[in-house]
Amino acid sequence: MRNIAVSIVGRTYGEIIEHITRIMGRVVEIETEYKDSDLKVGILEFRADYYEKVTEKTELIELLGEVRRIIGDRQLLFTYRSEEEGGEFRHDRAGFMLPDIYDWVINSKLVDMVDIELMSGNYRVARYAAKAHDAGLKTVISYHNFEMTPRDEKILDMMESMETLGGDVLKIAVTPNKEFDVRRVLELLDKLKEGGYKDYRITKPVVIISMGDMGKKSRFCLGEKGSLFTFAYVGEESAPGQVELGEIFKKLA
Repeated sequence: MRNIAVSIVGRTYGEIIEHITRIMGRVVEIETEYKDSDLKVGILEFRADYYEKVTEKTELIELLGEVRRIIGDRQLLFTYRSEEEGGEFRHDRAGFMLPDIYDWVINSKLVDMVDIELMSGNYRVARYAAKAHDAGLKTVISYHNFEMTPRDEKILDMMESMETLGGDVLKIAVTPNKEFDVRRVLELLDKLKEGGYKDYRITKPVVIISMGDMGKKSRFCLGEKGSLFTFAYVGEESAPGQVELGEIFKKLA
């Protein structure tokens, strides 16, 4: 089974419920059309950085509970994307309260996975990862660069650190400045899948994305020769270069 993730966005409770309802309608439509494919929307990503009441525990947990009910047995990924790594809007209070927010979400066990930004610091990453694992949840440790594609060795070093700090999925999303950057990312992904980097301890599944229009082809690299999962959108992109859900199925089914 090849998994696709779709992000849920919205400022308010009503907007988020409306978006997830629209997403699930589109998912049922497409999965019915491609019922013989091994593609599945197996992951819904809740982008908490869009939600205006993310710092209110009762409201956040109530919302997650309703999202959980709507999506059924599909996996729910909780993400709070920082402004520095492409988050939707500045929320100073949330920045200070992130340890509490992650504690609330993890302890609720309403999600299956939590995204943790590598650049938030080793202590915070390791702390969140340990708490998630204690609660039986998986972790996606991530790095996003909206200016450039770091050299291969830097990417590999970061992925090795992600795994050491407790990552179950290692996610890298970078920005190409030329076509060579895209080719480099795709070659790195191929070589990782073939076990070609013997000097690095990278054994966990990876998600590697070259963002923007130039890197769009990387979003179709999925499964045995690509990323563990890829991201698509319904209604609104949550990252540059994302592909509409129907286009992903049309291309890969």
